Amino acid sequence: MKINLSIRMKMNASLVPDKSRVADIGCDHGYVAMWLLKEKHCERVIATDVNEGPLKRAKKNIEAMKMADDIELRLGDGLQVLEPNEVDAILVAGMGGMLICEMLSSSPEILAGVNTLVLQPQSDVEEVRRHLHKVGFRIEKESICMEDGKYYIAIRAVPGEESEPYTDTEYRFSRLLAEEGGTVFRGYMRMMTDKLADLLKTLDLPDLELGERAQGRRVELEKELKQLREQFN
Repeated sequence: MKINLSIRMKMNASLVPDKSRVADIGCDHGYVAMWLLKEKHCERVIATDVNEGPLKRAKKNIEAMKMADDIELRLGDGLQVLEPNEVDAILVAGMGGMLICEMLSSSPEILAGVNTLVLQPQSDVEEVRRHLHKVGFRIEKESICMEDGKYYIAIRAVPGEESEPYTDTEYRFSRLLAEEGGTVFRGYMRMMTDKLADLLKTLDLPDLELGERAQGRRVELEKELKQLREQFN
């Protein structure tokens, strides 16, 4: 039976290296774990979730696909369910960016034995990029997709340092996606530029009606909007 993933989930799973020993953190219904086993030929798949309900659904789906001997299910929070050096790739998708950062910070002994992180934050993507550099990983690849009218960005990171430090703009909007371009990314940047322009309209008041802090913020936003229009339009 073919395992059909959504656009977002397939984007995330496709970033996992072939034949990895991989942990799918927050596995939900288990489809990604099964796809990794079948399509990526992963040597070992550990599927985890913090809640019993999703793990039971995953167990039912995995058993129906006759993959119960090849996918290990674990109940627990974040990376704490893993032992050092038992996986070399970790996939974390569909969680808030700050939660992902906290998860990475709380388990340095697990990160020490990992050679690939695939992260798809639902928010605060900029903070995830910054945090990856703080914990000793460089960003190797990024992908973007649109599903149900919403944009999603996934990041693949490996141990090491960037050849050149990231600028604030690159942290916020991605260095690699900007280099690759593409229709989806251009649409994403148009959306972000429009949001910034709308935010500036709320500060479109005489200086006398704005506090000093708001005036400074307006100058920053005007500068950022100018850079975005020059770089991405």
